Amino acid sequence: MKKELLSFMFLMQSAITIHAAEISDTIKQVKLEEIVVSAVRVGQNAPVAHSNLNEQQIKADNAGKNLPYVLQLMPSVVAYSEGGTPIGNTSLRIRGTDATRINVTLNGMPINNPESQETFWVNLPDLSNSLQSVQVQRGVGTSTNGTASFGAAISLKSTGSRPQAYGEASTAVGSYNASISTIAAGTGILKNGLSVDGRYSRTTGDGYIRNGKVDHKSGYISLSHYTDQQLIKLIYINGIQHTGITWNGISPANMKKYGRRYNNAGQYTDDAGNVRYYDNETDNYYSNIVQALYTRHLTDRFSLNANFGYNNGYGYAESYKKNREFYKDFRLQPQVVNKITYNFSDVVRRKYLSNNFYMGSLSLDYNKNKLAVTAGGSYSYYDGSHYGKLPWVKHNQNISPDYKYYVEGDSKRDLNLFTKAQYSPLASLSLFGEVQYRYVDYRIDGIDDEFVDIAQSHYYNYFNPKVGASYNFMTNNELYASFGIANREPQRVDLKDVKQEMKSERLYDYEFGYRFNSEQIRLETNLYYMDYKDQMVQTGKLSNSGYRLQQNVPDSYRMGIEISAAYTPFNWLLINANSTVSRNKIKNYTAYYDVYENPKSSAIIRRDEEFKKSTDISYSPNITGSGMITVIPVKDLKLSLTGKYVGKMYFDNTSNKEKRLDDYFVSDFTASYTLNTQKFGKIDLQFFVYNIFDKKYIGNAITYGTYRYADGSADFHDIRLFPQATCNIMGRVGIRF
Repeated sequence: MKKELLSFMFLMQSAITIHAAEISDTIKQVKLEEIVVSAVRVGQNAPVAHSNLNEQQIKADNAGKNLPYVLQLMPSVVAYSEGGTPIGNTSLRIRGTDATRINVTLNGMPINNPESQETFWVNLPDLSNSLQSVQVQRGVGTSTNGTASFGAAISLKSTGSRPQAYGEASTAVGSYNASISTIAAGTGILKNGLSVDGRYSRTTGDGYIRNGKVDHKSGYISLSHYTDQQLIKLIYINGIQHTGITWNGISPANMKKYGRRYNNAGQYTDDAGNVRYYDNETDNYYSNIVQALYTRHLTDRFSLNANFGYNNGYGYAESYKKNREFYKDFRLQPQVVNKITYNFSDVVRRKYLSNNFYMGSLSLDYNKNKLAVTAGGSYSYYDGSHYGKLPWVKHNQNISPDYKYYVEGDSKRDLNLFTKAQYSPLASLSLFGEVQYRYVDYRIDGIDDEFVDIAQSHYYNYFNPKVGASYNFMTNNELYASFGIANREPQRVDLKDVKQEMKSERLYDYEFGYRFNSEQIRLETNLYYMDYKDQMVQTGKLSNSGYRLQQNVPDSYRMGIEISAAYTPFNWLLINANSTVSRNKIKNYTAYYDVYENPKSSAIIRRDEEFKKSTDISYSPNITGSGMITVIPVKDLKLSLTGKYVGKMYFDNTSNKEKRLDDYFVSDFTASYTLNTQKFGKIDLQFFVYNIFDKKYIGNAITYGTYRYADGSADFHDIRLFPQATCNIMGRVGIRF
């Protein structure tokens, strides 16, 4: 770590000594940067519900948070963590839509894993500190590259070049032995148009939950070349994460017995009957992202954007397994050690994932007077493999550590073509239209870890039209409306592990909104109705690899109202607030329960059905809201108090109160002060108090089902909870040259 920091400090000092040329045409450079993401973003007055964050807002209250927690104060966003803190395994939902339906792009290029269709933020440590801006679109939104935007889309734009050379370094320490060190430097834009920017960070900590430890490294470097009409940028992002396994959760009984921080991952009993913990019960992943971006103003009316990306990932989950049967679990013969035959043994198991993801995109922008048109497309190819190894076996006669007891492979081809146009026949009226065609070729082969042949092929054709209009009236007032259709294919776990045929799902999204903007007040209200056909809803259960299982429901919907406001009565006071009130229902739902003779029996004697005319969609609270008050009592001192409310929500689709999480309200406090010095540059001091009122709450839960008994015994609900950290603190010191 010291060598890495010293090397980066040398780069930073070298960068500072380089004198950047004065850039006379900053506006052109900004427009070139904007074109990079123009194909997947919408403008301020587009008929789409959306929110934006700039670089200053991203970093204002952030000391090493994963992106879900950076975004959690936006409308309809709910962030949660497996380990209880904003680092480690984190995720988010938007309008109750889970992460597998949220399209995520970085500089217009997809970063969702094509198999799971999810972005695993833990594999991109400290990404937020390498971002220039974020746009979150709620609902169907506009066409984007990669996996389907089926309820929300997140567009990320990486850090752009600065006019002059700079250097930055910071260190943050906090509760649970958390430590985040970051260093960054850039040459500024030189006379020849070249610019080099780099950043390195290291994050470590124990986590709130036992075994919630993290050891993350992240690197970012970009090489840019600017001319008056052209931008060429090469980007490399490296992420290395080692995270303790926390996805098991804790049962209510164990939480009552052992406390909120208990985690049974790695727990086993030795031959003497003592309870032990395997120290390396971890999830590990190595991520490499390479992007080549090309943007050019062809004429005053035409602009071209051509990008290529390559995402490479490799990782494994390692765990200790007690008393596993050689043939049943690993297709191995009994082992003979010292003339004793063993049919069972303790083992250390690794489940590997390796993948390559290639993508290219092309878009052409046309702007003339009242008409703006963007046409383009993208193509991607993914190949991945899954396999298992046994690096250690307690009773081992001749098992090689390279032996693969299962091997799976899959490939996915994704073609996306779109055209979208915005026309303003009047100064106050803007019309929007878009068509998108998407083709998916998905193939799976091999033998899975249950030794089932999973070979299958699937082909999908989707047509996604969208229309909308916005109307400006009086002063600072705007009305907008839109309608869009989205389609989405099942993910890998749906096809492989769900014991039923899974269909594509379709969404008809209706949006109607009002915006008001003035110097002191910003107000936005959005009404939405999301009508689903064959929606895939989470059952609350996990596969044996930790992925969330789903099922199709023929008829379901989400409807709600989103209200957000900002008020600046004085230049030293800023008030922000938003709230979402929604109704999220499945119509005509049938739940199925396996029935056993009694609690001691393992034989299923029948299957009960329970019909519900209407039931709540899992993980969809009816009320969410957030607020922030920021006070600047003196120059360069800022104090912020934030609050987040999440209403009650069920974690399966039966509306059973036994499977419902309580609502919670959690608040954070931030104090920041910037000291300007001539000798040392700017020194940033920040102090964070997370969960300042020490709320003990559960952020997420899963269920392995309900056990029913014919002898009249009470139902048993197999539930796992994910407690979130109580009050904790962090302090940060940074320096900027």
